[in-house]
Amino acid sequence: MPSNLRDKPLVACLHPYIEERRKEIEQGLYPRNHLWGLDEIEKEKSWRSTIISSDAVRIPSLLENLLNQSFFRGSPGAKAEIAAVRAARTADLIYSVCGPLALVRRFRQAKLVSWVFREPPHVGKGSRLAHAAYRPKRLSSHAGFLCLTPKAEETFREHAPSRFLPWCVDLELFDGKPAEAYPERPFFLATGKTERDYETLTQAANKVNADIRVIGPASLRPANLPPNLRWTNTSTDPPDQAIDYPTLRKWYAECIGVCIPLTGDADDTCGYTNLLEGMAMSKPVLMTKSGCLGLDPENEGCGLWIRPKDIEGWRSKMNLLIEKPNLAAKMGDTGRKVTERNFSPARFDADVVNFLKKLMQ
Repeated sequence: MPSNLRDKPLVACLHPYIEERRKEIEQGLYPRNHLWGLDEIEKEKSWRSTIISSDAVRIPSLLENLLNQSFFRGSPGAKAEIAAVRAARTADLIYSVCGPLALVRRFRQAKLVSWVFREPPHVGKGSRLAHAAYRPKRLSSHAGFLCLTPKAEETFREHAPSRFLPWCVDLELFDGKPAEAYPERPFFLATGKTERDYETLTQAANKVNADIRVIGPASLRPANLPPNLRWTNTSTDPPDQAIDYPTLRKWYAECIGVCIPLTGDADDTCGYTNLLEGMAMSKPVLMTKSGCLGLDPENEGCGLWIRPKDIEGWRSKMNLLIEKPNLAAKMGDTGRKVTERNFSPARFDADVVNFLKKLMQ
């Protein structure tokens, strides 16, 4: 290696599954925002970068399962953690897309920056019930945190420098263009598997004059589906193979609007990705009210909130968009503009790199 490269600091990125997704991302078959700034980190000229691979880590499967259910519960897992420790022997900074690491105190000189989405219920000073990665001493061993919500920033800045960075959406894959053709019977689209309240949406469906297409796990499928609700089962483990992204983009383009029914946890980030995808596709979004995203679709004029478990609220607001297509179109246009202005990958990537630069100094 040339001496001028050796003189540059090394950033090692912990991002499980990304290598197998890279080709699909470059082909426009998988959303670029799932790189979490990795492409811009690799382009940055002030440092060298590498991807941490856990392929070389060998642990008996029984022991690995035991460790992942105990000490590494809530972290990226034993193999990823051990691979990160090995990388920390030569790296100057570890960038963890998959959350805090339980073995951070074994890093010699490398700084650790981790993404966090929300305050876990087990975070607390001196809590013996805490997952190892979230115990106060390990959190305070971080160099910094990147936070997906303002509330997460408020929590984790007690341990290390933290910054709230809003999520982003692939504006090229989800390009906002209208459908080439529309189905004979209009439909709403709901997708997602975490903290979803499909039971309430299903009960609302029988008095909606449109179809509803749901892409969700079989475990959340209500027992009795009305005739106008079509269910597509997803796999329970990423990468999901139930429906590819070009097909999902087509369904977004064809639908009246996007439905995101949630269980109502005000501190959760669930539904964030679907919200941004729907907005990017110029569709109005109906969503169970969530207070932690730092984005209010109702105030922005691109969607409507619905109270948790409010069957009539879902019925009335879906029917409103059916009866007032001009309102739906206006909301959709506004949503696209909001994503272009505030949620582009270029903005997100630059913010990630700038945060890492400050910590490297």
